[in-house]
Amino acid sequence: MGINVTTAGLLGQQKESGVDYVIIIPFPSTAIENNAINARILEESRSIDSFFPYHYIRENYDTDGFDPIPGAYFGGKWHWMRGWQDSASNYSVLSDPALPELAEKIRNTGKPVIFEEELKFTKTFADMFPDVTLIIPHLGLLGGSPLDFLEAFRNNGNIYFDTALGSKDTIFEFVRTIGPERVLFGSDVPFGTMKNELAKVTGLSLDHRDKELILSQNAIRLARLPL
Repeated sequence: MGINVTTAGLLGQQKESGVDYVIIIPFPSTAIENNAINARILEESRSIDSFFPYHYIRENYDTDGFDPIPGAYFGGKWHWMRGWQDSASNYSVLSDPALPELAEKIRNTGKPVIFEEELKFTKTFADMFPDVTLIIPHLGLLGGSPLDFLEAFRNNGNIYFDTALGSKDTIFEFVRTIGPERVLFGSDVPFGTMKNELAKVTGLSLDHRDKELILSQNAIRLARLPL
């Protein structure tokens, strides 16, 4: 996509916004093309104390010896698996005979997966593998209507949502409906900025404890960040 996110740029946004720590996720098209980006992000995170890496689960996964979220990573990223990215899910993935083993390996890590698919696909996956912890990015914005996602998963305690690119009113509706314990701050750099996305959460009419959960404590707890 001609988009380049640099370490210097992320550190600059951290300084500008007052964000202390960043979860780093490989850019999907880059990760699909070459697994080297997973290794590069891990290497960079080892040299930058404020970076925590997530591992991109690639489309050509091989469950024989494949580790979807290696130990050095704090979570995974699943992005329109073998589908049309940001547009359409590939429902044949749900009948892939290798999928149950992959899901079991993810579950055994105890780590969350940022999971981006259409609502119907997400609902089917969650029903098939209810013990896998999922974080739906953008409050479900790219997979359908956020409010439809909210209704579908309001009673599913294993499904979380991040706020990236969501409107302030929609974020508040999620917090009001499912509680601050299941909502996580996200910035979606480079499509959003830490400063602008942070302002949406800090501007909500919530008490300090609720904002603290959204801005840090939920992410620390789910990914077991060493903070």
